[in-house]
Amino acid sequence: MGKIHYWLLAGLLVVAGASCGRQTADRQVFDLQQILQRVDGTASRLDDSQVFNRKVLKIDPKEGNAGVVIWEKGDTPLWTDAGYLVFEVYDEADYSGVINLEFYKEVKNFKSEQIVLQGGDISGTDKDTPWLSCLIGVLPKLKTQVVFPISYLDAQSIFLPRFPRQLKATLSGNRLDPEDITKVVLRFGPYDGTNYRTSYELASVSLTRELPAPYPAAPAAIDMLGQRVDKDWPGKVKGEADMVARNKTLDEEMEGVRFPSEWSRFGGWKGKRFEATGFFRTQHDGKRWWLVDPEGYAFLSTGIDCIRANSNGPVEGIEDLFEWLPGADDERFAAAVSEQRGMKTMDFYIANLIRVWGPEWKEKWLDYTEKLMKKIRFNTVGNWSEIDFARHSKIPYVLPLNNFPSTQVAIYRDFPDVFSDEYQANAAVFASQLEEFRDDPYLVGYFLRNEPNWAFGYHNLAYEMFATTQASATKDAFISWLKERYQDDIQAVNQAWNLELTGFDELKSQTFKEYPSETANQDFNAFSEIMVKRYVDIPCDEVEKIDKHHLNLGMRYAWLSSDLLYKAGERFDVFSINGYGLTPPPTAEIAARSGKPVMIGEFHHGAVDRALPATGIVGVLSQEERAAAFRQYIEQGFARPELVGMHYFQWVDQPYYGRFDGENYNIGVVTTANIPYDELIAGMTLTNERIYDVAIGKVAPYDGSVPKTPSIHY
Repeated sequence: MGKIHYWLLAGLLVVAGASCGRQTADRQVFDLQQILQRVDGTASRLDDSQVFNRKVLKIDPKEGNAGVVIWEKGDTPLWTDAGYLVFEVYDEADYSGVINLEFYKEVKNFKSEQIVLQGGDISGTDKDTPWLSCLIGVLPKLKTQVVFPISYLDAQSIFLPRFPRQLKATLSGNRLDPEDITKVVLRFGPYDGTNYRTSYELASVSLTRELPAPYPAAPAAIDMLGQRVDKDWPGKVKGEADMVARNKTLDEEMEGVRFPSEWSRFGGWKGKRFEATGFFRTQHDGKRWWLVDPEGYAFLSTGIDCIRANSNGPVEGIEDLFEWLPGADDERFAAAVSEQRGMKTMDFYIANLIRVWGPEWKEKWLDYTEKLMKKIRFNTVGNWSEIDFARHSKIPYVLPLNNFPSTQVAIYRDFPDVFSDEYQANAAVFASQLEEFRDDPYLVGYFLRNEPNWAFGYHNLAYEMFATTQASATKDAFISWLKERYQDDIQAVNQAWNLELTGFDELKSQTFKEYPSETANQDFNAFSEIMVKRYVDIPCDEVEKIDKHHLNLGMRYAWLSSDLLYKAGERFDVFSINGYGLTPPPTAEIAARSGKPVMIGEFHHGAVDRALPATGIVGVLSQEERAAAFRQYIEQGFARPELVGMHYFQWVDQPYYGRFDGENYNIGVVTTANIPYDELIAGMTLTNERIYDVAIGKVAPYDGSVPKTPSIHY
């Protein structure tokens, strides 16, 4: 995404009105009084605000809250002539706010599978289900302008760009023309009646042509070590000297740590041995699946993702929120400042490592992290970790391949034009990156890519091609396929699809907002399977030419949103999925349908009892529950015969002010001061030492009975 100098654009308007501000050509203000009349009066009220110094709509989320309807068909503000929806909000809680922005449309032939939201949950089964939703995060106790670009209604990007003070925003659902909007709802959370009870102030809602100007400076919220200022917690670093002493003491205590004696040098289990090939492979022993390490020992992969010496986030436009940022000429902390994705970033993790270890911080970090990994008995360096660390530590690792082949023409979201010559050529280039790894015995295998955006939700890919008249080799291939399927009889197509075409080529200029018929739906779906097979086969053919030794670990799907993902898994050695929950997802079905062992590419559990205001995708109430949840997930997972690997996401906490996309979750093994969470690592160590005994049924898997609690993620 481009530079976010949004506030430097000339002529921008400050969004400062309350309920009935003047309507101008550049800004249409929604009436808060009218909005109030549409919600439960006990949950909302107009009141004076000391934060905004004007009347605001006070909103107290409650169980079953129907949300706040901010616009209905027939209201005066018009979406077709706007560039942005902007609303001003303040979250009074001590933790992040989660806001769902929901757009509705009238659907004649509604199918519940058409709308699958983030995480795979269907939000409804009738026409009152939002057609498109955007989950948005805001920091606690910080006045924020939330910006939603109207162009994102096309649903071609599932992540919004960062705007000042705004956290991550994730889209789910389907394409929506502004003229088809029938209702817009804001839904506020989290709420569970006991642990999560908050209140919001909604100061204004408006449609604008231009981006809003930024707010004036706010009091600093983040100290010189990257910690939030307004909260204390057990283990909070009290200053630089405290942080340095604690890091060095921990480092000394871990001197000489090694893997258990019953493990091989690769972390495999010496109690069970198969044929050795010098590389990792898979094996079913008649009872369960295993990975086999290069020496032939049974291997189950317990790993951590993102083992990197960084945890940065953008600071451009929010510099006022920090007590300290290094100056441009500060050579000591130069490594902590960078520009990434067009944004100026600050990395307090690096700055703190520099404070602890001085100029040799990176070498010291490599040694310290290797010792901590071995102390807590992780035998795999997970996805997106530093290759330098994997090679330094001599711990087996997985490799994320970069730049999965794309094409200039995208069929839908990130799905490429798979019938083009360009796709074939780019697949060969993509495969070439394996050349430097193909003889490394420590490489378990490679992931082709991570969480394809086209697979977020149920989407009939061939049908999505006809949302526009865009030409592509894949659309041409579909028309040729259809011509053969209907034996070159256009009238047969017309009858089956309820159309009036004069020839097959006329389809190139057709667009559809709904399926022409149920038969058309089936035809589109049949060709979508052909598209997905080609999407996978071409790069798999190329990587196998380069590397015949290592395992193809698949694409780390976010969830199984449709049967198309099983079609895409036919070429994998291991079927990988990212499975968030208190226990792993239903992997037995995956193994049964794919015939492959399964690897969980990422999972995590977070709490808001310490440094950070958001839990991540699965929430628990405390650090003790984080440890119990890890134990429960891993042990109940490895008790299943199909699971051969589970990797925790991630090594270090995310920054309070949000990483590049706005995530700021308490999901690290260590804090950004490089201090481990004692409760978590104690639980991790105990469970990781038991995985092989659990896998063979020698000991029962741990059941921590961790209670379900609302998660705070975006």
